[in-house]
Amino acid sequence: MKHSVIAAQDRRRVRRNVGAAAILSAVLAETVWFWILVAIVAVASVAGEPRWRRFGAGFRARALRRRLVDPGPGAGIDPAAGGPWSEVWLLGVLAGVWVCLSPWIWGYDDVDGAIATDVVTGAAIATVSLAAVVFPALLALNVLAGLWLTTAPWLVGYGSEDGPVGLSDTAAGIATCVLALRGLTQASRRLRAATPGPVGRIPRRQADQDL
Repeated sequence: MKHSVIAAQDRRRVRRNVGAAAILSAVLAETVWFWILVAIVAVASVAGEPRWRRFGAGFRARALRRRLVDPGPGAGIDPAAGGPWSEVWLLGVLAGVWVCLSPWIWGYDDVDGAIATDVVTGAAIATVSLAAVVFPALLALNVLAGLWLTTAPWLVGYGSEDGPVGLSDTAAGIATCVLALRGLTQASRRLRAATPGPVGRIPRRQADQDL
């Protein structure tokens, strides 16, 4: 009896290993068009970095003109576009979209809690990344979301599924944390002291001016 149980466990282990290889092969072979699309998006994001960097700076400048952002007394915000990769909001949005689609990319959409975890977390990352163009302090939420993603596959229970499931979410979580910290660092560099105005001149009353 004991030997039969061990043999059954060995067969399940072999099937799982074979299943992992089969799923990975299917993802890489039968969906070549998808990976080509991913490569195109990645290349376009890198090549278009100056353009979406200027877009983010321009959007932030309009928000400042409309007084949607208040840096606080005695401080100001430099609206000019920074150096290369000073704006990481688009990469954050792409990371969020990747997390949302991960259950179907890697084939674990039938696992309880997997879709809810990835879709909700990915949508939150993408939304916060967009809002952080004007309100960069929100990126602290993406740090928390990234930390959650690094452990979610095993806490929820889909990290033990066949294929690179846990690795995908863990890598996306680490990338989200890095991008959020980069955004917070750049936001702090954009803060500057307010331009001082004239000091020591007290306006006189009209009656005193008439004398």
